[in-house]
Amino acid sequence: MQTKKILKIAASVLLGILFLWLAFREVEFSEVVDSARGMSWSWILPFAATTLFAHFIRALRWEMLFTNKDKVPSKTTLFTGVMFGYLVNIPLPRVGEVARPVYVARQVDESNSKIIGTIVLERVVDLLGMLLLMAFVVVFLVADPQVLSRLFGVDITSSETQINFILTLGKYGLFVAAGLGLLLWLFKKAEEKTEGKIADFAHKIQKIIRTFVDGLLAIKELKNWPLFIFYSLLIWVFYITMTYIGFWMFDMQNVYDLGITEAVVLTVVSAVGISIPTPGGVGTYHLFITKTLLILYAVPEATGLAYATIAHAATLVIIITSTPVMLAIDKYLLMRKEAEEH
Repeated sequence: MQTKKILKIAASVLLGILFLWLAFREVEFSEVVDSARGMSWSWILPFAATTLFAHFIRALRWEMLFTNKDKVPSKTTLFTGVMFGYLVNIPLPRVGEVARPVYVARQVDESNSKIIGTIVLERVVDLLGMLLLMAFVVVFLVADPQVLSRLFGVDITSSETQINFILTLGKYGLFVAAGLGLLLWLFKKAEEKTEGKIADFAHKIQKIIRTFVDGLLAIKELKNWPLFIFYSLLIWVFYITMTYIGFWMFDMQNVYDLGITEAVVLTVVSAVGISIPTPGGVGTYHLFITKTLLILYAVPEATGLAYATIAHAATLVIIITSTPVMLAIDKYLLMRKEAEEH
């Protein structure tokens, strides 16, 4: 088991290095440095404040999931737990999702399983929010012929080209549908030979779907679910604001005409990149953001990579520096509370 964990960590690190190499391989490092030097550092403080506010709102939303009123953690403990989870995620992807509830459970003397259970609904709502934003992004991209032209490398601004483009998409759609049909047929044939393995796989998929549905239905048990939804929306608003502030760091709102809509697109892209298990999102974030800025908005790779590097590094620094402070504050407040009770 220990060997398996080490291999997972090693694979995660290697994956991060691979994506980082892919991001930097076609760019002169000196150009990235020059772009970074030209940024406006005055926007770092608003960026940091927005980041911390987003995490604090996440803690407030998490508080609403505790039904045992006798053991509801303090806002400070919950916020510290959120930050601690992000800190652990930097070297150990996905482990922070467990470290966060375990930390809080120890502070309030509650079972780990009960508090880990509160994470399920939170993740389901986060996934639902990301899917809705992804739908918005898809609609936005399809509605803008110029963006599609840059994305596919074909001028589709004329009516004739648009028709050909739609026909081409339809053709590829049929190929995809045929491919999926073939896969389903192969699965069905394989099921006859390896019935047990296929059944186990199907059971796992069914369990994931059931967990997702149960998580959504659990919202009804909340006493103030509109506030829960509001917090969920507010978290995404802060994430989008973080991206938008990054534009102002590099004057992208003026030079490349990047606004809120583009910030939404990049926020979704960054969420997808970070979901790939690399240490702290290293490499995946850099590559996804840089290529999106280049392909969709014609931002030079050096500038895009400087933006991604600074935004990512600033986020990591905020987490690394603020988490130990929050751990110390939370410990002090818990000790003082315990002393007052005795």
